[in-house]
Amino acid sequence: MDKVVGKFLGELRKKNRKRFNLLDLEGYVINILKGESNYLKKGGYISFSKSLVHLRDRGVIKEIKSSDYNGLNPPLKLKWELMEDRVKPNWDKSRILKYSDLLDLTYYINNPLYQTEMEWAYVENIYEFLKLRDTREWASLEERSLELFYDEKFLTKRKESLKGKYGILKRLKLSHEDLKMKRYGEMFIYWNRGTKEIKNVIILENHSTFFSYKRIAEKGKAIYGFHPDLLIYGEGKKIESSFSFMEEIADMLKVKVLYFGDIDSEGFGIYARLRERYKDVDIGLQSDAYVDLVSLCHRDYPSNQRQNPLYLDCFLEEMESVLSKFQRDKLVDIWDKGYRIPQELINYEYLLRVIS
Repeated sequence: MDKVVGKFLGELRKKNRKRFNLLDLEGYVINILKGESNYLKKGGYISFSKSLVHLRDRGVIKEIKSSDYNGLNPPLKLKWELMEDRVKPNWDKSRILKYSDLLDLTYYINNPLYQTEMEWAYVENIYEFLKLRDTREWASLEERSLELFYDEKFLTKRKESLKGKYGILKRLKLSHEDLKMKRYGEMFIYWNRGTKEIKNVIILENHSTFFSYKRIAEKGKAIYGFHPDLLIYGEGKKIESSFSFMEEIADMLKVKVLYFGDIDSEGFGIYARLRERYKDVDIGLQSDAYVDLVSLCHRDYPSNQRQNPLYLDCFLEEMESVLSKFQRDKLVDIWDKGYRIPQELINYEYLLRVIS
């Protein structure tokens, strides 16, 4: 709520306006939160009124005394005025100086709006940790979040923008390494052929295809000329957040990863985002499997996905050298009509015929 109210005040300043109506501000907040239901989930009028009172007490805004009250509880004046941009510092200068030996508090000195009591409590916790950092063990992001911010999800489920409520690390110019915490990748379902030195990896978007590939790999046979040391069931989009678990079982810089999923916007998107996020890892498409998938499609498979043409372009660019003109035109036609091709068309029986 504080962030949305602050955004409204920021826009007011840009327009060189000082006065605003309480109802206009509340309407703005409800609109940004996309409706009354989300507004209520965020605490509704109670949370809204607390934000205004907090800003009033900090000298950011003030009520226009001659205006009427809104008739709600707690009551608020209907007309308000934006004060000068300068906010009175709230932290003791001697405390700031004391903590500056380990922390960069420049942002707070220049932006006293963030000098709140809660923020100072976090700063104290971080300072005490840094004093003992060399004697402390590495922890997960969730564990350290609970220790320092009393909320295990503080640094995981909220975007940490510089000016947001959860942007304290950026304001202090601290990294995860500074606080000896690590975001551990969630385990994914995988099959390992029994080697400790994993070099060849295939990621499958769907469950059934994963098991078909696994049955072939267990026979010691190559799949489209590729002998996998590791097969991963991607569970759709979940692989995007769990792929970092690879660090626990393989050297990310020494593996060759092939991705094979559905021919649709979501399948293409998973691959595109994986490649973008893990630029240091050798990730490519299992192109031969996709060529076969296009050839095996002889009917329409409806899709209710929102199509992103950028993902299609990414896919076609990489497949340019292996798709014939007929296959490319067929794929684009399927896309344009809003259809898809499920990867399950390549099943275990088909794989047996292909590799025999």
